[in-house]
Amino acid sequence: MSDHDQPSPESDPRNPEPIQGQVRFSQLSARVPAHVGTGVFSNGVLILMGIHECVLDFIQRLGEPHRIVARVVMPHIVARQLSRALQENLRIYEARYGRIAAISMPRADAPAPQKPDPPSQPGGPPAIDPSIAETTLMGDSATGTPTFANHPENQPSVPTPPGVQDIYDEFRLPDEMLSGSYTNFVMIRHSATEFCFDFITNIFPRSAVSARVYLATPHVPGFLLSLQRSIKMPGGK
Repeated sequence: MSDHDQPSPESDPRNPEPIQGQVRFSQLSARVPAHVGTGVFSNGVLILMGIHECVLDFIQRLGEPHRIVARVVMPHIVARQLSRALQENLRIYEARYGRIAAISMPRADAPAPQKPDPPSQPGGPPAIDPSIAETTLMGDSATGTPTFANHPENQPSVPTPPGVQDIYDEFRLPDEMLSGSYTNFVMIRHSATEFCFDFITNIFPRSAVSARVYLATPHVPGFLLSLQRSIKMPGGK
């Protein structure tokens, strides 16, 4: 899993399937089918950690509806290798191009966004009157009588994290993508603007790229952080 090796297109007339080319790395040479070679662009990743495998759903938030453009399934050990390789690639990238301004990835356990307090009116009272706040936050400790602020109906509600189903309701997942693309090897390359992930099935008699995904550079640190968190979950050990 390195970004130093450059692809070398190559055709094979003996192969009956349409082949876009062949990509060579220091450790292996993998065929690139025509329908995979162009790749897909993503600006977000959802991670599902099962008992036996890790699922990466690459999403594209360009227009409506938001959609999943690639689903990649890998064993846990490959997810851990990907985490280490991606960390090393980020180190090399930042040494070459400078620090990345990261953008957070969507998380299944992320709380719903909070609405900001209403702004103060020009020339009027502040949004929260300190004297009222002080009075209403005081309770009657002797009798236990609830005041306005500590009455159960007036307690601030704790945001409920969205469930997995709620998150996936936002994205369109085509039927042909439900099973995903299996991978047991990942190669990473990058330019100044994006990272390229070649997900490979390294299986006899020939390795092949099962999915190729381009991820915008600002989203990569968030992807790494989410992947590291998922690996630490009980299902990822």
